[in-house]
Amino acid sequence: MNIRVFTDSILVRKAVLTFSGWPDAGKLVQFALDRLKGMTSHQPAAHWDLDGFWHTEAVRPQISAQHGQIQRMEWPAYQFLLVNEDFSHGPVLYGEGPEPSLSWRSFARQLIELLKGWGCEQIILLGSMLDQVFHDEIIISCVVQDSSSYNVALQEGCQLIAYDGPSAVHAAVMAEAKQAKMGCMSFWAHLPFYLNGPHELIAARLLGILGHLLGRDLAAEDLVNAWKEREQQIEQIIGQDQGLRQTLESLKQQKVMKKTAPAGKVVRFEDFLKKRNHTDPERE
Repeated sequence: MNIRVFTDSILVRKAVLTFSGWPDAGKLVQFALDRLKGMTSHQPAAHWDLDGFWHTEAVRPQISAQHGQIQRMEWPAYQFLLVNEDFSHGPVLYGEGPEPSLSWRSFARQLIELLKGWGCEQIILLGSMLDQVFHDEIIISCVVQDSSSYNVALQEGCQLIAYDGPSAVHAAVMAEAKQAKMGCMSFWAHLPFYLNGPHELIAARLLGILGHLLGRDLAAEDLVNAWKEREQQIEQIIGQDQGLRQTLESLKQQKVMKKTAPAGKVVRFEDFLKKRNHTDPERE
């Protein structure tokens, strides 16, 4: 593992991890994480070079060129930030970087080993997806792996929905965390498919959930106020766009019809582990 540690020691109980790319549709997670970093004092903790976990079709190195010469080249990496503040459970670790495009199981295994070495007991994964929801709906779903996290998700008002489809690296991380007997929850913000740009109200809700889990008030009233102004603009645009208005009305009718259908099953992580014994949905 090619990793550089910048502090004398890292000792945390909880880690908040995010991945850019497919698991962050609309870049809502990056928006919320930037807000979180702005609300807390943090310092660089470690730099993990992701060599062997990416290919150029998914992510490319970044360069800085001046006067015809390359001055700097940045390879894909995962960054850890240490937050030494008054959270109820002690220091917290933030993690951010691109979703690996190769060897998910190996990446997840090394990640869990790294976090366990730093004393981490619980991982909080954040993701966002485009969905057939309306801009005035606040929907955050959660994937859980034990009864404790199941109860937390319900207390936070998260939806526990059924899903069959492509996986994010979150699933691989949860699988390894399960094997290591480490707590892990994956929260997903559902964004309106027709909305371009961050949804401040959903970001505020996500920060509220994080605040409860980390033991600190992370209220973001300014985001709520910013959303009120943007919501008025969205309503005006919908009112002026007949095609979009008809699409949303049709979607609303479909959702009303679905309410009369039997409720979907709860996503239980054991189902994922059982399926993995028969098929390998992860990328290698």
